[in-house]
Amino acid sequence: MTTTPTELTISARVGTIAEGLIRTKRARNPAELDQGMLRLKCKKGGYYWISLDGGRVLRGHGLFDADELQPKFRDAMERAGR
Repeated sequence: MTTTPTELTISARVGTIAEGLIRTKRARNPAELDQGMLRLKCKKGGYYWISLDGGRVLRGHGLFDADELQPKFRDAMERAGR
């Protein structure tokens, strides 16, 4: 299987954060790459946006009006996704 340059830049942390959001029923699949971020549909409306290094998690309808969530939330979703 070949990989694209985008696949090489996504960290494992992003996958565990996304999995945590899904397992805790905050978000649903499918996840999509959009504007350089991983985007998941939020069950309460809008989207979760996760940076490709897993360092930032935002929530909002669009990337540019989304609010950054606290690092503790990001860390909790990462633990839930393991």
